[in-house]
Amino acid sequence: MTIDILEIALRDPHPDAALIVERSDGHRSVTDLAWWRREPAARPPVDTEILDWVKPGQSVADVGCATGRHLEILRSRGIAGIGVDSCATAVALAAARGLTAVHADATAWSPPEPVNVVTALGGGLGICGTLEKLGTWLAHLARWMAPAGRLLVTTVDWRGPGHAAWGEAAQSRDAYPGEVTLRLRYRDQTGDWFPWLWADPPTLHAYAQKAGLTMVKTMAWGAKYAAELRKEPMP
Repeated sequence: MTIDILEIALRDPHPDAALIVERSDGHRSVTDLAWWRREPAARPPVDTEILDWVKPGQSVADVGCATGRHLEILRSRGIAGIGVDSCATAVALAAARGLTAVHADATAWSPPEPVNVVTALGGGLGICGTLEKLGTWLAHLARWMAPAGRLLVTTVDWRGPGHAAWGEAAQSRDAYPGEVTLRLRYRDQTGDWFPWLWADPPTLHAYAQKAGLTMVKTMAWGAKYAAELRKEPMP
């Protein structure tokens, strides 16, 4: 039976533990859920900065919306949005705040009508899991967008700080270093391994072009970076 670690973490009545993201080589990172739980004084993730790229009056679809914090920020700015997430508890917490969120697999879901902006923060680009599926995933998200729509994504540049050894090992076996295998840990619970994708900027640029998207700008925080991809007009 598959254990949903995020569900367990969000339901924890004593949420004083961190969510651990473990890579198959033992590398670990910590995800602080305090902000997602709306705990007072909790600091937002750095990639929420790119929500400033969304303008008032635009409509948004948020991939991996979790508890709806991105949607909440956008709503405070007069921006309407809908979110989708595979975690039922996260979606319920978003709905409890009066936000529109759907419990579904984003790879098989589409918003009820085209939107101006699609956001996939928190590394949401990686949902596709492999480089082979990246083009299909980008094309799927592009279909959510109105003409001249924009896709705002965050991911990890595997060439960046802290990942050199991983990248060299992958390249030595002719594998794309951005294809990683991860699992989540919370307290004494450990989830199943799952595939995730980190796309370096040149690779993302190339695959975006094939999906009818143009990389307009980027913003980086160490190895993590954001990219704006604009939908090209139909010929």
